[in-house]
Amino acid sequence: MRIGRVVLAAVAIAAVAGAAWFWRQAEAKHLGWPDFSVFWWQPPAAQPPVENEAQPQASDVVRFLGLSKYLNGAQAVVTHTIDDSTRYVPRAIEAMDKYGIKATIFVSTGRRPIADLWPVLRRAVENGHEIGSHSRTHPCLWPPTLRFCFFSYSDWELAGSRDDILRETSQPHVWAFAYPCGLCSGHDFIQRKLERAGYLVARNYPNEAEGGHMVPNQQGWDTDLYNATYTQVVQKKGGIAPAGRTDVAEVNRKFDEVYKNGGIYNFLSHPQWLDYGPEGFYEQHLKYLGGRPDVWYVPMGPLYAYQREIERTRVKRLGSERFEVTDDLPAKQYPASVTLQFSASGDWAVEADGRPLPERGPGPTDRWDGEYYRTVGNSIILTIRPPVTLQFRKK
Repeated sequence: MRIGRVVLAAVAIAAVAGAAWFWRQAEAKHLGWPDFSVFWWQPPAAQPPVENEAQPQASDVVRFLGLSKYLNGAQAVVTHTIDDSTRYVPRAIEAMDKYGIKATIFVSTGRRPIADLWPVLRRAVENGHEIGSHSRTHPCLWPPTLRFCFFSYSDWELAGSRDDILRETSQPHVWAFAYPCGLCSGHDFIQRKLERAGYLVARNYPNEAEGGHMVPNQQGWDTDLYNATYTQVVQKKGGIAPAGRTDVAEVNRKFDEVYKNGGIYNFLSHPQWLDYGPEGFYEQHLKYLGGRPDVWYVPMGPLYAYQREIERTRVKRLGSERFEVTDDLPAKQYPASVTLQFSASGDWAVEADGRPLPERGPGPTDRWDGEYYRTVGNSIILTIRPPVTLQFRKK
């Protein structure tokens, strides 16, 4: 009997000590109610597909053909991501702007020198880049344990960094997250936290220790949105990686492969592991990518927002030359444009809610929220922001 009491007392003491340790850890990592409620929170159910009500008829003067896979009817996409809050970020942005490349710039909002970077990042947003979250403090541990993932990927890190970006920039939403060191991306509870925080996509950095991060070879939209990967890295050896990928001919060939197939070329770099200047591998690759009139240059987050937009956009015919375009998405989270394709012989102008739309000339597509149209033969490729009513008029 006495031994039993001793054992029970020891178990009770151990339980109390364990609970005390757990709560000290939780307090140190800023864990709160949202970090525990996520275990029974379920994401919203998937919505049924949207059916359009503007199927073309032989008698139609203007015929709706469908939504374009990419904005402005582009043949392929170039999207770029750069990681980490370092003093090299401004130089990477300067190089991208030189060649018209748009990127998601993943920053850790609680690490130095973020205070010095905010003015640069604000200008980057105005110039068509996206600021993505790389958490607040960039927690990193190899190999990552479940305990590390639970305590490190707190709501304070995930939603907090989102709020920092929204407070410091004019960006209307934070669409993209990047896992620090690529860790913990396979845990469902972390993915649910990211979804609940409003992120649309979370980019990984897979198996860096064995070089798996070099060429994941994703060439389209990733179906695993909260463990999404990319095509290849373009950077020197860094971190715990066994090698880098800096051969200009080699990285250019991978882009050529994606471009030929009409895919999404998504490349990743760390600004601290780059060579800058016209002779450096990074700028040579940017120059090779830039300036193509049939490519859409877009950050990763808005690219995935466009995917959701085209899935949820509904087109309804109101008359032979009039159409209603709507979606059922929250406007602040989805301010992007969509591209619709019509056929119509002759010379036409287009109005959106009574406003004449500009006719766009040739050139690269490097924004994701514009409104315009262009004519290619008997096709009208129209880029607008729903909700809107379109009116086609003969010139």
